[in-house]
Amino acid sequence: MTKKLRLARIFWLGAAAVVIAAALVALGAVVKGDFSDTDGRILVTLAALLYTGGAALSGLALVDRGPVRILGLVVAAAAPVCLALVLWAIWTFIGDGGGNENANKLAWSSVLALLAGLIATTGLLLARRQALVRLAGAAGVLAGLAAFLSIGATWDENPSDAYVKALAVLWILAALAYFLVPIMQRFSNVGVEEAGQRVLATLDGVELVASRGPVEGVAVEAPAAGERLVLRRRA
Repeated sequence: MTKKLRLARIFWLGAAAVVIAAALVALGAVVKGDFSDTDGRILVTLAALLYTGGAALSGLALVDRGPVRILGLVVAAAAPVCLALVLWAIWTFIGDGGGNENANKLAWSSVLALLAGLIATTGLLLARRQALVRLAGAAGVLAGLAAFLSIGATWDENPSDAYVKALAVLWILAALAYFLVPIMQRFSNVGVEEAGQRVLATLDGVELVASRGPVEGVAVEAPAAGERLVLRRRA
């Protein structure tokens, strides 16, 4: 099992543990009849763990994609920084009756920046055709610009109406481009012959065939994520 597959399994096990913990906190609040401030902080902490963990995993998954590996590394490195800033804002000022304004702004800024990275990485991971890769890249650029301006609005006490409208337009366009990637990906697959076969390699008259169905009555399990098929002579 590769290192990335082990990390993915660890993340999904952790995600399951986080969801269970969140459910237990919610059940505890229902049973005792009071949703305290601490309960809310715990739930936000668990949500931050899922958010940053997913971003880190998507960044690591992009590392093998050649020219965009730098983006994957940046997002994977930014995820723990975002988590630290969010946890700082949640828990450091628990006793002062409202928290620290600068800590809250830093936390929100990191969340917005990581959101742009998450949109870019997951969009590129979903894209399988060159045109869709460009569309995913456009979604990432739009999200990055929207996040940058949103961070500016976070630190500005009174952004103008035109500024807010520009933000809304950018986020809408980023979301449009992002969701079009999987939609167009599925659309491009419609009508593809389910049992279509494609020869990937040939060795001594033996063919390595890609197929969406059984080949000559033989069903073969699809490779797992991250695996590569290699045709070689038996030693």
